[in-house]
Amino acid sequence: MSLLQNALPFTGQLLLVAVLLTLLTGRLVKNSRQHLFIVAVLLLAGLFLPVYGLSFAQWLRSVVGDLSVFSLVIFANILAQRLFAHQLLAQASRNNLLRGIALTGVVFYPLALGVSAFDPYRLGYSPLLLAALLCVASVIAWLRAERGFAIVLLLPLIAFNLQLLESTNLWNYLLDPVVLVYALVQILLLPILARSKVVHPK
Repeated sequence: MSLLQNALPFTGQLLLVAVLLTLLTGRLVKNSRQHLFIVAVLLLAGLFLPVYGLSFAQWLRSVVGDLSVFSLVIFANILAQRLFAHQLLAQASRNNLLRGIALTGVVFYPLALGVSAFDPYRLGYSPLLLAALLCVASVIAWLRAERGFAIVLLLPLIAFNLQLLESTNLWNYLLDPVVLVYALVQILLLPILARSKVVHPK
């Protein structure tokens, strides 16, 4: 794997570890500067301190694999919100992206795992159809004045053409199990929990 192909996976490890640390320490540290400092220190430890020859980030990578481009966007947005009180994506664009990931994932993974004779994963090796769908969705988002969302939809195509991951399949730039689980939790589980608190207040 070339240095260029290592850059995106390393960024994914960095963001995943940073998000986990931010969520774990968020309720313990209320001061934003202290929170940022603690996350930065723990992040350095997680990236570089070895545990049985591997860092915590490398252990995570061995379990979840390389993250997709959409994962990197979602995780960067989480960090920007929680550590810097800034949104990289507007709330509507974020929600649209999560809905798209959830809908695509629940259809794609069962088919790719052999539920039917059709395997959508093969489309990712010659991804003309997938690329066209992404471009059409990007144009629609742009016309609806969701400029940030329109750009985000093209990022996997750019990364794929630059071969920023070891994979030569476009699906690996679009989806991974981590971002699918996160999207499903955000779209399905959290609204249910919020309604239950309203119906059964403490």
